[in-house]
Amino acid sequence: MTNKNPQKLGMIARRKQAIDQYITVRKVRSQEIRDYFASEGESDPERLAAQKARDQEFLRSLKKLGIGFIIFLLFYAILKTALGLW
Repeated sequence: MTNKNPQKLGMIARRKQAIDQYITVRKVRSQEIRDYFASEGESDPERLAAQKARDQEFLRSLKKLGIGFIIFLLFYAILKTALGLW
């Protein structure tokens, strides 16, 4: 990839250069993430603690969603009963 002066490039060339740079950065980041999670051997304690924290947060959000759904079903059943739509 060439690093030409952006002011000497046309609009399309500047846009293409910006897209190429974005793609390159995304490829490097995704490769770093793949390398990090594909490492063999024992996982480092920080990563295990972070994974456990993410799991706990997911369970809390799932619990909130379940409680909200049950409340909705109760409200729906009471409303249908009150209106005599059963």
